[in-house]
Amino acid sequence: MKNVRLLAFGVMVAAAIVARHPRHAATAPDPATAAAATPLPGGGGNPWALGGDNGPHALTLARDGSGQFHLSARVNGRPAQFLVDTGADTVAITQDQAQALGLRVDPADYVVPVHSASGSAMAARVPLSQIEIGGRTMSDVEALVVPGLRQNLLGQSALRRLGRVELSGDTMVLDPR
Repeated sequence: MKNVRLLAFGVMVAAAIVARHPRHAATAPDPATAAAATPLPGGGGNPWALGGDNGPHALTLARDGSGQFHLSARVNGRPAQFLVDTGADTVAITQDQAQALGLRVDPADYVVPVHSASGSAMAARVPLSQIEIGGRTMSDVEALVVPGLRQNLLGQSALRRLGRVELSGDTMVLDPR
């Protein structure tokens, strides 16, 4: 139940961030209701930068025009877009993304209650064989398939395995140290 509350809290925090930035309100996706992930600069390329002032193995992500942090990843070898949600306990993926990844989710699998800004739903717990971000691969990552979710969320089930997360202004740094 703690996991579900943290996921819901993360979704609500992301929605509150969008609400506080009215100049982005017309274009910023609400993680609970957006039609698709925000396109990334350079045609959807990976926005991570290696090295710099944060050390040779740190990953740096820049805040996008919506005021949020989005990234490209590979899940089970296939491309996927995510909103980085440090308040979510697990990775949450849309039903369409689950289908694109070849994940078989039976209607009887939707037994995990979740609450978000757009209401309540039952989610299905699924293990992701692999997630690759910035050249780092994680195996057996816990995730939820959430009906009605319009954007994939990269939560703590993946973030804590990537390293220390540090937010400073318009930059997020993941450092494995």
